[in-house]
Amino acid sequence: MNTMKKKEFDNLLQKFQNGDCTPEEIIFLEGIVNETIVTHSELSIFKDEKEMQSEEGRMWNKINDALFNKSKIRNFNKHNRWVQITIAACLLLVVSFSIYLYFPEFFRRNVISDSRGMETQNNANTNQTLTLPDGSKVVLEKNSSIIVSEDFGKVNRTVLLKGKAFFKVVRNEKKPFLVRMGNLVTEVLGTSFKVGADNQNKSIEVAVISGKVSVYATSKNGISKKLNGVVLTPNLKAIYNTENQTIQESIVETPQLLLPNLQKSDFIFDEIQFGDLRDRLKLFYGVDIIFVNKEIEKCLFTGDLGGLDLYKQLDVACTSISAKYEVRGSTIFVNGKSCK
Repeated sequence: MNTMKKKEFDNLLQKFQNGDCTPEEIIFLEGIVNETIVTHSELSIFKDEKEMQSEEGRMWNKINDALFNKSKIRNFNKHNRWVQITIAACLLLVVSFSIYLYFPEFFRRNVISDSRGMETQNNANTNQTLTLPDGSKVVLEKNSSIIVSEDFGKVNRTVLLKGKAFFKVVRNEKKPFLVRMGNLVTEVLGTSFKVGADNQNKSIEVAVISGKVSVYATSKNGISKKLNGVVLTPNLKAIYNTENQTIQESIVETPQLLLPNLQKSDFIFDEIQFGDLRDRLKLFYGVDIIFVNKEIEKCLFTGDLGGLDLYKQLDVACTSISAKYEVRGSTIFVNGKSCK
């Protein structure tokens, strides 16, 4: 479907309101309705809620006039097919028009296919570093490939990935960076993260190094379902099951320190309360820790946690008070008895 300008759509809508649409124009409107049902079942794509509401009001006024103007409704009754289409249009033309107005690229089939763009394959035994047109860096692992969309940088910055890669994306708030792997989309403004497919386990994993990353599934036609997704921060990952199309949020295997220039003394504690120790680890790693028994917060810890990763630090601290921890999703839960 070719992109239609706002004025052209207004003229067509006016003809529709007057009952003067040709059969071809009616079929065109019906096509918009049908496509909207399939591809735009949620409204999370709209940029400005106030603009959307204002546009909806204008559209509904026009549609109400078309439906309930007594001088014209007889024309609709003469053509039962037109009545059916009018009712459907009442429900969905607002959505379709808003997409035309704010996101015309959706009607240009902005979702890229495997053949629409320049492909780079890494057949070497070592990683290959690429610089994209916007300056973003990609470290492509062996037996992996990336396709840069032919529309890269026009509306957004879209690439297709097969295999595994590390991305360091140049920030651009006006043009989000999207990595597509099958039905999974990783969307960022500017950050660093890893994306990789595990064909054996039929999954795709996204792990965040810095910044924030939005990970969500798409329908078969490539339109995003952002409600089925998660927002990841550093040291968190998302695992997408390609069979049942579910996304599970978790903590990376080896969380990295987020603060630069930490000293050895920052990991030596002398009778620190577990509540304060939890806050310190949260600051260091950005991971939430919850005490199932609130009394644990008052327990004291003395020891040196330097040179240990987060999980080993928790092992040492929890063992000192006979407590245990477990990872549930993106949160660590600590359970044990009080120290009284």
